[in-house]
Amino acid sequence: MAQDDDARFAAVVEQYGRLLRDAIARVCPRHLGLQFDDLEQEARVRLWKALRSEREVRDLASYIYKVAATTTIDAIRRLKARREQQLEPEDPEGAERPRPARGAEDGDRALDRRLLLEKVERVLDGMDGRRSRVLRLHLQGFTTTEMARLLGSTEPSARNLLHRGLQELRERLREEGITYAGD
Repeated sequence: MAQDDDARFAAVVEQYGRLLRDAIARVCPRHLGLQFDDLEQEARVRLWKALRSEREVRDLASYIYKVAATTTIDAIRRLKARREQQLEPEDPEGAERPRPARGAEDGDRALDRRLLLEKVERVLDGMDGRRSRVLRLHLQGFTTTEMARLLGSTEPSARNLLHRGLQELRERLREEGITYAGD
């Protein structure tokens, strides 16, 4: 049984290895210094475990993209957590200093995030129905091929709607005082 799993995994990597690498390269921010090879290896291990668990995977390409995205997101979270730990001040004498309660800071951040999401939701509600649907699907991690299938259109049409929708979303958010890091 293990040989069958290994053969299946090898076949999947042969067929979808480039998709996995490309997805990681697209999702991973370059400025953080994460190693694409390490992320790809971790994603392959996750994929191998999923295939061994005999979990039914209906759309393998979509599943592989999601594995790549979650692997990258987890790596970014680990990196940020390590950086935050390094920034915490150490007492040279070994005495513990009282630290500010993180609850208030976390609460402020959660409130800011919720207010931002409400603004984005309002902007999406005010947009053309098809563009809004495509953007919502994009934010959920769907590919343009999957969007086209769900909308009953072609992939180029979905890609065009997404591109124009993202432009409109950025413009409207800018009017609300929210700027995009790439602007």
